[in-house]
Amino acid sequence: MLAMRPATPEDQPRLTLMIQARSDWMKDKQLPNWRSWGKHVHELAGNCTRHSSEMWVLTEDGDRILGCTTVLRTAAPWTWTASEAAETAYYLNGTVTDPAVRHRKLGTLIADWAVDHAAREGISRVRRDCSSAALAAYYQQQNFQLIRKVATLGGHTTYAFERKAERVPALAGWLITGESSAATSRSLRNALSGAARSHSAEARRFFSNSLRRPAEAPAII
Repeated sequence: MLAMRPATPEDQPRLTLMIQARSDWMKDKQLPNWRSWGKHVHELAGNCTRHSSEMWVLTEDGDRILGCTTVLRTAAPWTWTASEAAETAYYLNGTVTDPAVRHRKLGTLIADWAVDHAAREGISRVRRDCSSAALAAYYQQQNFQLIRKVATLGGHTTYAFERKAERVPALAGWLITGESSAATSRSLRNALSGAARSHSAEARRFFSNSLRRPAEAPAII
């Protein structure tokens, strides 16, 4: 059965293989941003050591890693307004799934888990952004609402999405989340809150590197 759990440093080799496979698949398909992915495989995989309280992995049969995502509490400053950033929200970043099992729609499963997890934690919404029109359409298929498009002087466009946090009962038939452990839940929430307070600069750098664009002043389009 599938399970979502916090990543550990021991996951790094398997995460590297999975993310590299996704990068190679994107290159074969000539999808946008494959060059950026190829350059940042080890950085993304390394989030299990730098963001151990924020990175989650999707596993099967206990050890095979089929996907990952990083759940941040800090908004990308070029995408979200100050008032929006003050709201309770989780920000998904660096979501990757194994292309060998893409037919199983695990990206959608991770998105549903994030929405359910946020609701369990008392968080009001889940947000994410991207710089690809194709990926933006995919996120809308996952019931994320397009809030705005933001352009920078460098010619990049960022699509900002939001989805209301809510329980997803159907997950119980597909996914073990470990949410029944109140201690684990409280520990994660405290860790995320601490990370948001003490590592906001690092989170902003992480967003910037993963999107690979200059930090010019954005304009809403």
